Amino acid sequence: ETSLIARAAAAETARARTRQAGIAAGRALTLGAFLGLWAFASGRLVDADFVSHPLGVIEAFGALVGSGQVFPHLVQTLVEVLGGYAIGVALGVGLTALVAAIEAAHRILRPFLVAFYSIPKIALAPLIIMWFGLATAPKVILAAAFVFFVVFMNMVAGVYAVKPELANVLRVMGASRLDLLMRLTLPSTVPFLMTGLRLAVPEALIGAVIGEFIAANRGLGYLVTSAASQFNTAGTMAAILALLCIVVAMDLSLSVVERRLSSWRPRPVVSVVRG
Repeated sequence: ETSLIARAAAAETARARTRQAGIAAGRALTLGAFLGLWAFASGRLVDADFVSHPLGVIEAFGALVGSGQVFPHLVQTLVEVLGGYAIGVALGVGLTALVAAIEAAHRILRPFLVAFYSIPKIALAPLIIMWFGLATAPKVILAAAFVFFVVFMNMVAGVYAVKPELANVLRVMGASRLDLLMRLTLPSTVPFLMTGLRLAVPEALIGAVIGEFIAANRGLGYLVTSAASQFNTAGTMAAILALLCIVVAMDLSLSVVERRLSSWRPRPVVSVVRG
């Protein structure tokens, strides 16, 4: 019996590796097809001054990295993105905890949140820059505003996805309101939180870059606008490629965290039942 289980586990591992290899191959083929089509179209179907060429973009990106020109801008944008991301996530999680703990909180806050959410964030950017100046702070605030709503909306969906019947059973078993909050409601929002965290990564970047577009003398957003103002298509795309690297790195980091948290999710309910 043990050998059968071991063989089944080994077969499942092999199938998983095959699936992963197939996905990796599919991604490589998709990227290759895109780059090939781009290279073919550049100068033939579309003016190369408008779309550049893949090799030209790679050359421009290599020049940015090789000269060290990109690094001060990269650090500036990273500070804005990570700062706004952390603040937005903290506010989203904190307000979700308030909504989960106080049933009336969501009904009270909902119209204000909907009104603020309905305002295009880019319309707030000039005001925020006027209020907080041209330094790092307004970009961090913009990034946090973009991140907050993504995290909060996803987590609130998780709060309302908890089955009332399960909460009633746990109350009968002696669970207090704090037990329900800490061991049932909030743990049940973990998958929704992870979805929100991953969706919020590009949102944080959008908020920071919008601020850099409007008023900045440093950052990858500034690098994009600077290259675009000189009609340097390859340089513009190279700066965009640097922005893409930030998103990919953050998303990969979150995927590792998500895998570690996925096995933890079911435990809290069991601990309440046993308590």
